[in-house]
Amino acid sequence: MEKLGLRFEVKQLDEAGVFEGYAAVFGNEDLGGDIIEPGAFTKTLQENPNMPILWQHDPREPIGVTLSAVEDGRGLRVRGQLNLETSRGREAYALLKQGALKGLSIGYDAVKELWEGTTRRLKEIRLWEWSLVTFPMNLQAQVTAVKAVVPFQDLPLASEDRSWDADAARARVANWAGGPDKANIDWAKYRKAFLWYNSDEPENFGSYKMPIADIIDGKLMAVPRAIFAAAAAVQGARGGVNISDSDIPAVKRHLERYYRKMDREPPWAEKHADLNMLLYAVIGAAHEIKAGRVLSAANSALVEQAIQALQALLAASEPSDDTPKGSEPPESKTQELLDKSIQELKKLLEVF
Repeated sequence: MEKLGLRFEVKQLDEAGVFEGYAAVFGNEDLGGDIIEPGAFTKTLQENPNMPILWQHDPREPIGVTLSAVEDGRGLRVRGQLNLETSRGREAYALLKQGALKGLSIGYDAVKELWEGTTRRLKEIRLWEWSLVTFPMNLQAQVTAVKAVVPFQDLPLASEDRSWDADAARARVANWAGGPDKANIDWAKYRKAFLWYNSDEPENFGSYKMPIADIIDGKLMAVPRAIFAAAAAVQGARGGVNISDSDIPAVKRHLERYYRKMDREPPWAEKHADLNMLLYAVIGAAHEIKAGRVLSAANSALVEQAIQALQALLAASEPSDDTPKGSEPPESKTQELLDKSIQELKKLLEVF
């Protein structure tokens, strides 16, 4: 098995150990005189997409798993996750974070090659593994992103009827973390209120997305309505959220844990998920109105869809003819709740 290494730079580092970059670059001659041509990895990625990540090419020391490996216009783009339960995985994580470890290297067999003098062109490669190494052969690979889902904080929950104003919450959290001046903020403390942040720019307010917590009686607490809104966002409501698709599963897992604390099922797991999506999106519409903004056409349409869906449920919950006279059918409370919800939704539209 041959080895070919590349230098990279860590841009961001997720606490879960997820990172991505280029394990190989096309058209670039490395220090050993090899040039990898586009398409060299096509067949091997179909046959072996889940290669292990090793420490310095040592088969006795696997340190992680490949989450994805694809060819693009530049080279072999890989995304992996270090196993932080192993001592070597934690060591690799610490060295990456420090910037002391700057090399990627692939372990491979040359299947098809062409020699041009002392230069070898690799036309087809069989990959066995890729490694984090100290001294690579090629200086052009770069880790372009290490994912930044905030670790689960298990915050105490506020009351479910507590209102949610994301902008006001952000300001209160900033003050709680030492602000409002950026220079005085404890950013590790600030990020506890969010589900995701760009760890490449951790001292930038704009790097933090999906807030779910507020300061209540001096304590940082998760707000159920914020959790509902985040759940809607990761499913595409209000235009979705601008984070990598690969981060969505981890964000959903965090949200699921908060849903369990509320004795609820997350919207993507429930029978009436589509209706829940509409209702959670309405939270965003209500916030627009509260903030004095004009209700967007998209959210206006969502409100109307939610009304129609609730009306259909209301019709389906009408008591049957078998209900004994003089007794309150078990569906009556559901009907009352549905009717009240419909009226509240209609009020949103009447604002205009």
